[in-house]
Amino acid sequence: MTKILKIGLVAGVNPIVAPFVKAAIFRAAAESARTVELVEDELELRKDAPTERIALGDSKITALESAWRLQEKGCDVALIANLRSEAYIDEVRTELQMPIVSLYAGMPEAVKAKGARKIGLLGCALDVALIRKLLPECEIIEGSGLSCTNTTNPEIVREEAVKLLAAGAELLLPVCGRVAGAAFELISEGMPILDVLTTAAHKAIDETPVRLPKPFKVGLIGGLGPAATVDLYDKIVKATPAKNDQEHFKLVVEQNPQISDRTACLLKGGADPTLAMYGCARRLQKDGCDAIIVPCNTAHAFVPYLERHLDIPFINMQIATMEEIKAKLGDKARIGLLATSGTVQTGIYGDKAKALNLPMFVPDELHQERVMAAIYGPLGAKAGYTDGQCREDLVSAAEYLVKTYDCNCLILGCTELPLILDECDDFVCAGKEVCVVDPTSALARKVVRIATETNKARGTR
Repeated sequence: MTKILKIGLVAGVNPIVAPFVKAAIFRAAAESARTVELVEDELELRKDAPTERIALGDSKITALESAWRLQEKGCDVALIANLRSEAYIDEVRTELQMPIVSLYAGMPEAVKAKGARKIGLLGCALDVALIRKLLPECEIIEGSGLSCTNTTNPEIVREEAVKLLAAGAELLLPVCGRVAGAAFELISEGMPILDVLTTAAHKAIDETPVRLPKPFKVGLIGGLGPAATVDLYDKIVKATPAKNDQEHFKLVVEQNPQISDRTACLLKGGADPTLAMYGCARRLQKDGCDAIIVPCNTAHAFVPYLERHLDIPFINMQIATMEEIKAKLGDKARIGLLATSGTVQTGIYGDKAKALNLPMFVPDELHQERVMAAIYGPLGAKAGYTDGQCREDLVSAAEYLVKTYDCNCLILGCTELPLILDECDDFVCAGKEVCVVDPTSALARKVVRIATETNKARGTR
């Protein structure tokens, strides 16, 4: 059984032309013996634009908003009831997965099939340069500037058509939606006018374009903390192999610095950040994100509660970090963890290290207090400091891990800590060179890899 084709019609951008396009859709459906469901969106075009450029912007935005609504209603394909949209139809298409069929779809082929070389233009809604681009091998004969404001009268169209034919035109092309609709009566009388609306409708029905793939988009729960959010985004940008702006992938930040402190919740019974984080994740999912990332190590302790209620995955910072360490050092890795007490106690790194059979060590109580001071102290990273006392505190804990456990790899397991120490393979600590891993950078690299591979597979960017 043939599937019912759901066709959307962007009607509000030109409500005078919309009925003509609607009639053409049903006419083509009958000719092709197809059952269609027509969904019209009548979002009205504003009429108060003070300049032509603002009016053009109004037209583009109204068309896109209307098309979005049709896409949300599950339409298989849509048409815009306005020939002027031909000038910007590709801009609309880039924002959608639902295909948009041009009102000139199939027009060049139809002209060629009729063997016409001299084309007369009925109407003036489009720049003649666009018509020449579509019909490069044809001679274009312009009319006398047929009014685009009152051309639904077939007699007015007939009068202009006669002039164009007398000037040598072999086939007449409507260049105005109203003219295209009014011309149907003349076409039935045998006048050589191309029925662009029915031709386009047949393209939508008989050769329905496939749904366009969606470019990969990642959602970032921001504000945990604000500086760490900027740091992760900066590292994603720098890790992306892009030669220009357009080669970067889509990323949305849901910034909420009011989310309760994660460590205070885990260690002191403070306010639970679960619902605030879920609210951010839910909005990112609704925005069409393919995956979610969090620029906070400790916040990953709450991720398992969220994942159960979402349809998109988290790209886990700790997993990305441990994968990189395993790939770099293999079984020789001896890992020291520098992180908040909440991160240490929840085992979000320790459990993943254990799963990979990698030994992991944490500071003693005294040195763990110094790590916390480097993060939360009055001269710590969250207070805006990246050198001085906070660095001394952090290095002291690092030296303890290297001296006591012979660690050859240190994880900066709080997203504020890379603001104090840089990621490197040759950090001199307690008299030996050790590898310093920044989980933020590891996450950034994994996100870029997933985005690049996904866009390549989808044929998007």
